Amino acid sequence: MKTLLFVDDEPRVLQGLQRQLHGMRTEWSMNFVENGNKALMFMAGTPVDVVVTDMMMPGMDGAQLLSEVMRRHPNTIRIVLSGQADRESVLRLVGPAHQYLSKPSDAEELRNAISRAFALRDLLGNEQLKQLANRTRSLPTLPALHAQLAEELRKEEPSMENVSDIISKDIAMTTKILQLVNSAFFGLSQQVTSPSEAVIYLGLSTIRALVLSLQVFSQFEQKSIQGFSIDALAQHCWMTGVVARRIAEIEHSDPKLDDQCFLAGLLHDVGQLILATGLPDQYARTLERARTEGQSLWEVEKLEFGATHAEVGAYLLALWGLPNPVIEAVALHHRPADATVGKFSPVIAVHVANVFVHDQTGTHPEWPGNQMDLACLTKLGLDGKVEMWRSRCFEDRL
Repeated sequence: MKTLLFVDDEPRVLQGLQRQLHGMRTEWSMNFVENGNKALMFMAGTPVDVVVTDMMMPGMDGAQLLSEVMRRHPNTIRIVLSGQADRESVLRLVGPAHQYLSKPSDAEELRNAISRAFALRDLLGNEQLKQLANRTRSLPTLPALHAQLAEELRKEEPSMENVSDIISKDIAMTTKILQLVNSAFFGLSQQVTSPSEAVIYLGLSTIRALVLSLQVFSQFEQKSIQGFSIDALAQHCWMTGVVARRIAEIEHSDPKLDDQCFLAGLLHDVGQLILATGLPDQYARTLERARTEGQSLWEVEKLEFGATHAEVGAYLLALWGLPNPVIEAVALHHRPADATVGKFSPVIAVHVANVFVHDQTGTHPEWPGNQMDLACLTKLGLDGKVEMWRSRCFEDRL
């Protein structure tokens, strides 16, 4: 049975949550406490799968509680359920909270969020990787792009277009602003997958606070990871996103799907960034083994970690509440035949784009395995389009 812990200083709120979730009592062990100190005491003696807390509480507030939970219990998924939505409070939650729900929350929305959190626990079998993803507050940015963004934001009148363009080229910044803008605090009717739309919704003042004041985006330290280049990874991911979007455009998909394909392509190797920065020595050995043994990187990752960068990246994106089509494309970009959608989708676009870009740039030529799944494409009736896609995508050279 899964264990939940709800924390709120208002007894009526806790009673309301008990009533809302009464139907789940045979599947979930639900516990209710009225402050952060009692929550930490409870968790010291009982493993908790998901903690759901209010933001504004006397003594220890929600952000402080979740920071402690992250430090002491990295396997626990952390959710905020709060009616407090001012910018300062929301920004304090950017690091310690995985997801944000706003009060009042209806029973179905709350159940879905919690059920999704529980489903995530089965996505990764390796506990070390779960802890690594769960305690990830943000991802490291490219130093050059971080510097460009900071310089633009320090101007008297920063350009929204320039800010959007810089952010859309960086895996870390794109992921974090989409996590924030898709949170319930913004109350959007549908999920945002376009970095430029996310910048517009957040506004330059919030972006400035994230970058300059809160320093949410840490800069990458290349020296800590042997055999790994964040610049090469970023360039490959950006090109994959561009090509995936072009393939979607060729297929005359709707603009929303085009944006999903770009975002999924940009983020498809985010798991490599998590592994390289979180487990630098072990990942350096994995990279070396792939090179010396002539195996594909993702196959060696499976041997070393019990999971590949695709699953690790998808786990973090799901944890942060990004759209499901993007998560699925990241998880299955090497295994498109496992996709649940039996037609053209971001999974197909990213799988094909990834192979195209590897072929075009010669990235990691010593790693075999970036092969196109032609059997999957044939089953979907898309195999005859591959060379047309390739020609159209690279006719102007990226």
